[in-house]
Amino acid sequence: MNYLKKVNSLYLLLSLLIVGLSYTSSQAQVILRDTTVTWQHHSYALNPDYSMDTWTTDNTDIEEVSFSGAKVIENDLIRLVVVPEYGARVLSHYYKPTQHEYLYQSECGSPYGMNAGNFYYDWLMVWGGIFPTFPEPEHGKAWLVPWDYSVVKNTTDTVTIQMQYTDERSFDGAPGGFNNGTTNITCVVEVSVYSHSASWDFDVKLINNEAESVNYEYWTCTTLTPGSEVGKTASPLNSEMIIPSEEYFAAWSPGAWIGNYNTHYAMSDIAYLDDWVDMGIAYAADFKANYWGVINHENEEGIMRISDNQETPGVKLWTWGRNNVDNNMFDFNNGGADNYIELWAGASESFFTDETLSANEQKSWKESYCATVGMTGIDAMDYHAALHLLWNEASQSLGYELNTFQSDAVYTLVLSLDNPSGFTVEKEIAFDALGQTADYDLTAEDISAGYYMASLELRNTEDEVILSSAREIYVGTVLHADIAGPDLNQMAIHALGNQRIMAQMTEPGHYAYQVYNLNGQTVQQAQVDDSQIDIQLSEAGIYLLRVADGHSVVTRKIAVR
Repeated sequence: MNYLKKVNSLYLLLSLLIVGLSYTSSQAQVILRDTTVTWQHHSYALNPDYSMDTWTTDNTDIEEVSFSGAKVIENDLIRLVVVPEYGARVLSHYYKPTQHEYLYQSECGSPYGMNAGNFYYDWLMVWGGIFPTFPEPEHGKAWLVPWDYSVVKNTTDTVTIQMQYTDERSFDGAPGGFNNGTTNITCVVEVSVYSHSASWDFDVKLINNEAESVNYEYWTCTTLTPGSEVGKTASPLNSEMIIPSEEYFAAWSPGAWIGNYNTHYAMSDIAYLDDWVDMGIAYAADFKANYWGVINHENEEGIMRISDNQETPGVKLWTWGRNNVDNNMFDFNNGGADNYIELWAGASESFFTDETLSANEQKSWKESYCATVGMTGIDAMDYHAALHLLWNEASQSLGYELNTFQSDAVYTLVLSLDNPSGFTVEKEIAFDALGQTADYDLTAEDISAGYYMASLELRNTEDEVILSSAREIYVGTVLHADIAGPDLNQMAIHALGNQRIMAQMTEPGHYAYQVYNLNGQTVQQAQVDDSQIDIQLSEAGIYLLRVADGHSVVTRKIAVR
């Protein structure tokens, strides 16, 4: 068994490396090549309708499968492996500057869920990567079938592979919730890599070929393990889901650990893989941002999806839970459970909620994916760059983390504070494949104590602001040991209900407070002469409360119900 595991792991590793590891920044052109990807899974046999006929539970009964139509697309920064023959799957996203993999690949597949009623074909098997699912929820019909593909562009500047599949089949044994029937919808996916670009595109088009309305679901499934070793992909427990929504609404989980069905909770409660007591399903509530993804805080490497999300407002979260780490995937009983993070982009806000294509209607949208390096968080992001404005209250330092994604683009970065001294940093930003960061000590500046708006802007060569972030900060003196006064760290927070919060101090004093949301926007601020601060807010949610007494500052996260 150990020998078999070693041999099969080597097959996967060699299949993904394919062409070697040595590339230089001079190779900016895009290259397309054919390859064969080999994988392994526990043996099984399917019926012609893709339902499960027989399967083995013998851990040594392993079958190798090869996909000879796989494609490699690469430039000087990234290398993708695309497998049209198995669900139009982008199996690998390798970032050359870090020599790391950003997508999950199962070492050995195990069919699971047979006859459990959870999936369209009444079973599933995990491989990994990024792939389209339609026209039903929960992986849909096309996740394991071959898609037609063609090369629609192949130049030194751009390579685009087009894959498409028309839903013309139906499985009579599909569980009852999968009720959209044979839709005759065509899904077209185009994967594009560009010269001088660390980001790549996954463009989707849905075509209704009928002269009447058709119900459907569409989700892009992503299995994310940024910053992984090649051939050993995994998300450590301190991997964080970066989803700019304050709340999620709970769906299914064992024992309802993730929450009561359709009830809202703080997104911060399940942001880290280590927060996931078990497997489960959650959905981002009121999601309106243009990015989401995962950051691996072991090495501060992330992978992000960028889209305007007009056609894909849904964000589904799934993991197997914190106890499924480094499982033996050659053990059939594990059934695919491993430590990766599965985020989904949906045309609807939750599974089993149909959307409709009207007669002969087409819908299309762009999804872009890119690695981030050296970023502990993200405030704003688009196809050009990702920004994170940093403020360290203890050291009184202001700074930023920044990634740009076009290696031939130059920008101007402006970091400023709206104070009388006019603190401003302006600098030219050229591409750095490993990210950029800087900190500035405000104690060395002539800045009076008080609240100020800190802002970070990225401007193009026409001096247009293309990306920005701002937050209010409190610049003040640090409490010295010889200064008597109340200990703000002893401040108690009481939730009174009806969007009311009370902050209780250890003794009366003069306090300035500020409440701001997780986007950095101030929603309330005032000063009081008392031992308590009463706060009435207009909306429930997660906020940050900052309280200062002229000597020290404390910040607390508060949940307002």
